[in-house]
Amino acid sequence: MSPYNATFDANQFEPRQSAGGHPIGNKFPAEISNTEVSPTKDNTGGMFVVTFTTPVGQIVFRYNLFNQSAKAVEIAHGQFSALCRAVGRYQVDFNNDGAILRGAKCCIDVGWQKGHEPTTDHPEGGYVEVKKVYDVNGNEPGKAPVQAQPQGQIATGQGQPLQQQPGGGWGNGAQPQQNAPAGATAPAQTWSPGGQAAANPPWGQR
Repeated sequence: MSPYNATFDANQFEPRQSAGGHPIGNKFPAEISNTEVSPTKDNTGGMFVVTFTTPVGQIVFRYNLFNQSAKAVEIAHGQFSALCRAVGRYQVDFNNDGAILRGAKCCIDVGWQKGHEPTTDHPEGGYVEVKKVYDVNGNEPGKAPVQAQPQGQIATGQGQPLQQQPGGGWGNGAQPQQNAPAGATAPAQTWSPGGQAAANPPWGQR
């Protein structure tokens, strides 16, 4: 048996968020289409991988919940708490790869990863990532509700309608983006944060 608690309780952590092949834009309506716990290549840690599907594509966010760095785990706890609160599902069991989150709906902001913004030499930009999550009405988790944006103004990128680009991508005149390199694809194993980082995560132990 793993010595770690096999559930995540969003009530224990304050929501926190940071500043894929998906267009840039704010408050895209999204559904969580897949979740899994994935160990790192060296089996010293792992991530909780969430796939968001929107009307214009898919994007993956990797929550660094199982890391030897206590600071990295602290940041991931805040990010994951924000997601749980946004979709209203507070108890997540990692024994079944967080299946309770699948099908949950929310809104997401998608922006450039730091250092991958468009430049003169590279106008199409580089990798993108999920910047923030909101509830289905566009309210930020942990804060008082705000008036939802009028219909037609959500997920419009940078204030202009999304247009299909050559090759089937979507965007505001930019070329389709590429996903960040995927992490390890080893079979998911039972794990839970337990609020502490561990030096040798017992992947595969039950």
